Amino acid sequence: MRTLRLAACVAISATIVVSGCASGTATITGTLEGADGHCLYVHVPQGNGTDTYWLRHLPPDYVADADGLARPDGSLIRMGDSLIVSGALSSVPFDRQCAGAHTLDATSIK
Repeated sequence: MRTLRLAACVAISATIVVSGCASGTATITGTLEGADGHCLYVHVPQGNGTDTYWLRHLPPDYVADADGLARPDGSLIRMGDSLIVSGALSSVPFDRQCAGAHTLDATSIK
């Protein structure tokens, strides 16, 4: 019984350490997608499936709307278009409807 409690404590501690290491920066290449009208996602193909990144914050002068993402020059990145996004990663989703996705505070979009 004591060994089981120790193993459980070690597993919980390892989970906390791993989830705390999710911060950092990333550059992702994927497809712009939308969900439920307000969550803006990028789907990034991986070897074993697709990772989803929620764009929590956008760079200045970028605006999300129902058709896609408006750039400062007035052009539009449409849903389904490919893009490259750089920014800060966060392990904490800020909207329950967007939960389950990686969170990226975008600093650059190409």
